[in-house]
Amino acid sequence: MIIKLLGLIDVFAGISFWLFGVFGVMEEFLLLLGLILLCKGVVFGMGGDFISILDIIFGLIIIIGISIKLPIVIIIVVSLFLLQKGIFSLLG
Repeated sequence: MIIKLLGLIDVFAGISFWLFGVFGVMEEFLLLLGLILLCKGVVFGMGGDFISILDIIFGLIIIIGISIKLPIVIIIVVSLFLLQKGIFSLLG
C-alpha cells in the first residue's frame, strides 16, 4: 500500500513539474512535492538504491527549477522519469 502511495506522489510530481515548466503554475504545490521527493530519496537512499539517489537529484532539480528557468529538455526528462516510475509503482 505504501508503494502505491509513493508511486502516486511520483505521478503528481511528474505532472506538476511539467505543468509548471510549460505554464508556470502551482509553485507552492511543486515545492511541497519536491521536498517530499527529497525526503523520500534520503530515507530510501540510505541503502544505496540508485533510483532513490535519482529521487534526491530530481527533488533538488524541482526545487531549483522554481527559482530559475530550466531548459525544457530537463523538465521533460525529469517529468517522464517520475511519471514512468510512479506508473510502475502503481502497477506493481
